[in-house]
Amino acid sequence: MTTTTKVTMATAPAKKPAKAPAKAPAKAPAKAPAKAPAKAPAKKASANLAKVTNQVGFLEKYLRGTGRTLSAAQAAANYGILNLPARMSEFRKCGLNVKTDVNTAGKTVYSVTARDVDGKRSRMFS
Repeated sequence: MTTTTKVTMATAPAKKPAKAPAKAPAKAPAKAPAKAPAKAPAKKASANLAKVTNQVGFLEKYLRGTGRTLSAAQAAANYGILNLPARMSEFRKCGLNVKTDVNTAGKTVYSVTARDVDGKRSRMFS
């Protein structure tokens, strides 16, 4: 007869890891203030408009006697002048000859003659 003996492996009790020395509670890192959503970059003023302090002065130099035309959309996009018809109305009240025309896109464009209603060519706004 053969006897079998059971060999059992005794497991040693699991050791607990040594505790680290008690530290002061860690401070939470300071949060940066929440940033506002990024705004669209501000439009740069035209180099021509930066030299003049007001819109009508710029428009007089840009349009008067040059043969150039300007639409409301062009004035808003390029020079930041949002209400071009109002500026042209101011020109008319001061005695300048403002001509209106329609461009190929069907939009109103403005031009200003060199001489005012009295025939003078002197500057009014600059």
